[in-house]
Amino acid sequence: MTRKQGFGTLALTAATGLVAVLGTGCSSTTTSSGSSSINAEPTTIFGASTTSSAPTTSTAPTEPTTTVDPDACEGENGIPSGADISATIHGDVDGDLANDTITEYSLDGIPHVHSELATGGQSDTAVPIGNADHVEISFIDFDYSLGAPTPPPVAVLAIGATSAGSAAFTFLTNTIHYCIAPWHIDDGSMFVGRISAQGPYQGLFCDHAAGSVFNNLTFAEPDFIGGWNVTTRLLHHNFTLITIDPPQETLGVSGTESEIQAQYGDIVGCGHAPLFP
Repeated sequence: MTRKQGFGTLALTAATGLVAVLGTGCSSTTTSSGSSSINAEPTTIFGASTTSSAPTTSTAPTEPTTTVDPDACEGENGIPSGADISATIHGDVDGDLANDTITEYSLDGIPHVHSELATGGQSDTAVPIGNADHVEISFIDFDYSLGAPTPPPVAVLAIGATSAGSAAFTFLTNTIHYCIAPWHIDDGSMFVGRISAQGPYQGLFCDHAAGSVFNNLTFAEPDFIGGWNVTTRLLHHNFTLITIDPPQETLGVSGTESEIQAQYGDIVGCGHAPLFP
């Protein structure tokens, strides 16, 4: 049986945002400043590491070697009993043109996303973003390509509530072993972006142009002479590895504060309703 994995690195146009990094217990996993982890993993903020070293332990007696299947996914036996299921959505996440089932649930206060492929394979990952027990999930056509012979699979957009007027988000797709996992930067830390209508404004902007979609982090703050300085950063990915382009700054952008907030401090054009209308 052959499965198609259509995710690849995609050239995009403008994006911004302060980004932070959350460690995660999942196989692949960047983050936005101000987002908070609800698990006990160490946290690293860009420019300031707060990661602590693991305690030193004495050498344990040698145990018999256990063979581990590198292709095995967490959650391959299904959603655990006792899980508090919040939402189930259906879409093609593995590129075989058949709808798969994605379920969000909470277990012991930690949000999880579970994937059951149309072919039967299952996988599961914790998504420790936001301050609540659950995250909201929806599909995002991150790799959209007009007229592609085989439409690229969709990604999962997970959004976690933080404080009033703000939220954290990440994306999830399959690893090379078809295990659902959050996106990560090259050091293995989970990617988490920030949406903020509180100022300075931060958001996610998806620009559809030239038959493709360009996914951008946005950041806007007043220039104190009547305009706004807007920074954008482009997002790319290869399976669950994300790369973020250097910031591109536009000075003196005009607009009322409400217009700037709606454009650069929310989710815009990504197949998801604004969080802060």
